[in-house]
Amino acid sequence: MGRSQRTSAGTAIMVDKAIAPFITAQGTLIKGHAQFITLQPPGNGTLTIINVYAPRSSNDIAQLWQRINQADFNSDHIILGGDFNHLKVTDCKGTAGERQMHKRESASWHHMMLRYGLTDVWRLDSFQKLSKKEFTYDNGRVGATSAMSRIDKFMVSQTLEERGGRIEVAASVRKLTDHSPLLIMIWGQHNAPSNPPRFFDISLLSDEKSRQEMLEA
Repeated sequence: MGRSQRTSAGTAIMVDKAIAPFITAQGTLIKGHAQFITLQPPGNGTLTIINVYAPRSSNDIAQLWQRINQADFNSDHIILGGDFNHLKVTDCKGTAGERQMHKRESASWHHMMLRYGLTDVWRLDSFQKLSKKEFTYDNGRVGATSAMSRIDKFMVSQTLEERGGRIEVAASVRKLTDHSPLLIMIWGQHNAPSNPPRFFDISLLSDEKSRQEMLEA
């Protein structure tokens, strides 16, 4: 477990002992803020899991995303998860306002997202939401001083986006943490639902022939 110099927070990746034999690489990218493991389970390609605990300084966050870029993971599948300390308008409610990215941080963030082809699982139709709870953090207050946000996230590569799965914000345990657990399940190659949900491909609307075919269907 990595531990921050300033706080007791950090990162940890724990795996079932049955999975341990498939670990081919592991390491710390930035102590207390980013670590990874790479697995090669039979018949599923290589999978790299990166756990992050983003610092609060914009410059430090930029360095974090740059370091993940520099690691140049060449895996078939990527999962990036943890506390991102960075919000969009739709990720917060109440007094937890959006934090604007500075130029350097924004550039390194988008470079990383494009480099690994990552997408926020919460925004994917291919992942079924199992709970009505949307936010992973709240300050425990009600009314005008309440603040809720979804700074804990999972990002997945396109190969896992296509498989789909389930995601859930579990009930919080206030005595232990002000964050709620965020749980993810990704379908394997052979355990996807026999009748997966079908989603509308909006790109079809951009083609005149496709629009006409849908009208005639």
